Amino acid sequence: MGLIQRLTRSPHIHDDIAERFRCYFQSGMILDLPAGDGVNSRRLTADGYSVQAADLFPEHCYGEGFTCDRVDMTKPLPYDNSSFDGILHSEGIEHIDNQIGVLQEFHRILKPGGILIVTTPNLLNFEGRLGLLLTGHAHPKRAMVISPISYRSECPSHTSGAEGIYFGHVFLINIFQLRFYLTHVGFKVLGVDTTRYSWRSLLLAPFLFLPVTLATRKLVRAKRSKIPPDMQRTILDEVLRSTVFFGRKLIMVARKPHD
Repeated sequence: MGLIQRLTRSPHIHDDIAERFRCYFQSGMILDLPAGDGVNSRRLTADGYSVQAADLFPEHCYGEGFTCDRVDMTKPLPYDNSSFDGILHSEGIEHIDNQIGVLQEFHRILKPGGILIVTTPNLLNFEGRLGLLLTGHAHPKRAMVISPISYRSECPSHTSGAEGIYFGHVFLINIFQLRFYLTHVGFKVLGVDTTRYSWRSLLLAPFLFLPVTLATRKLVRAKRSKIPPDMQRTILDEVLRSTVFFGRKLIMVARKPHD
């Protein structure tokens, strides 16, 4: 994809979500959690997948060909082991305080060989790095961790009476953390991608590219005695690339290994 396309395309994953899953399997059951208004579920259903949507506020989810369960991600997920061929966890992990627990649940309910796609704001693009340096927040306009504005909703929900608290972007994580959490619970990371590029990050590239690259390589070299050489190469290939330097969102694909 060219630079102009990266700067002008939609920042959301729903434009090509079916194509991303189709790289790994052509049909099957996908869990969309959190589903929001159902935009990803509608797209996946239209492309021939069976979809189970789920969200803390299912009353806001709509579409034909699928249903939406009320699910609180801070609790065990109400699905049997090995129930799904794929899981889409789009813009959800930064809202929950038990991130490893949620990923463990995803690992449990995925079939062996199943695919998990996680999307979350990218903290390590150049814009985010500068924001963190200056304000302590990678993206202060969208994600300031200040009470009470860090709460989006409190119980009960607007119409369902459901109990629970919906946090804003309180628990943002970077690519290093997300990779660790996924591998810790048993997933194999397959790749990293993004949607739209941040034009501010592009403008900052002449100033930050070299120091960020050198500092990252130095960091990995300092731990080389504890990191296998192939893992060193994988980490550097993932984090020292345009996807991470410029991307607004982080898209990480992982597989549950076969037994």
